[in-house]
Amino acid sequence: MTAQSEGPGSLRLADIVTVTVNPAIDVYVRTEALQPGELHRVDEQILVPGGKGVNVSRALEAMGRESRSLGFAGGSRGRWLASSLPGWAQWIPIAGETRLNLKVMEGNGRLTELNGPSPHIDPESWELLSDRVLEVLRPGTWLVIAGNLPEGCPVDGYRAWTEAAVQKGARVVLDSSGDALRFALEARPHVVKPNRQELSEWARAPVLDTVDVVREAQRMAQYAACVVVSLGAEGAIAVTQEGVWRARVPSVKVVSPVGAGDSLVAGMVHALSSGLAVPDALAFASAAATCKVALPPGAFPSLAQIAAIERQIEIEAWRDVLWPSS
Repeated sequence: MTAQSEGPGSLRLADIVTVTVNPAIDVYVRTEALQPGELHRVDEQILVPGGKGVNVSRALEAMGRESRSLGFAGGSRGRWLASSLPGWAQWIPIAGETRLNLKVMEGNGRLTELNGPSPHIDPESWELLSDRVLEVLRPGTWLVIAGNLPEGCPVDGYRAWTEAAVQKGARVVLDSSGDALRFALEARPHVVKPNRQELSEWARAPVLDTVDVVREAQRMAQYAACVVVSLGAEGAIAVTQEGVWRARVPSVKVVSPVGAGDSLVAGMVHALSSGLAVPDALAFASAAATCKVALPPGAFPSLAQIAAIERQIEIEAWRDVLWPSS
């Protein structure tokens, strides 16, 4: 695969490394209105490389920030994925086919997603990727672990990577769900980015309003230095041991919401690694996510576009919020 040509040694100098265990090819089609059971003539068809970590690296690239991306790729789809990305993406080849996701966009802005099955990951491939991840870790590295774990991966795999990163002085940013998230939290990542549903699954309790979000995010923040909960059009909330901040975002025309959460992650990494405080990082990241939804599939916002929206972001500090006792 062409994106493997740099070799692992080139990754050791990367300040930001993203890992995508379960990448995809995202196929976007546009039709005026989706009618189940009917034949549709689509107005547009776009193929873009996808997967959370890949999107984070692509968002960072649009911000002018270098990163390196690691992951699995297999079959003809995996070859297409590798050929569609520049040299910052490196892949461990697997026997199965990289998944294909169909995303149907309608004239009213509604998005219907049909995500394909993930390939099985064999133990040897997992070990190869784990070795590559460990090779790039050093003090000061930001390691973004994003996405779910396909069948065959150890359920505590992200925890092992997080433990290794913390021991080496790297900072882990985690964007996952389910047991992968639950286990990895035990290893104390630096930043965790759940959405409302993922936070609810972790809490094993409904998260219905911002009070619930803050309460459960505070519980999660006992395991991570910073928890950022993405709330879609409602903005985002950041929680640390020092405070709670709410970002309110302007209303924009939604073109494609896919990748907004990944842009939020990229924005937090870019801002925090540049020395910004959490409230300022939250404003920048929320602006990046807001910009992303207004762009066509596969496009990510530039610093100039983010700056234009950032001026409209409102950051509210919540005072006198009680921390949970357990």
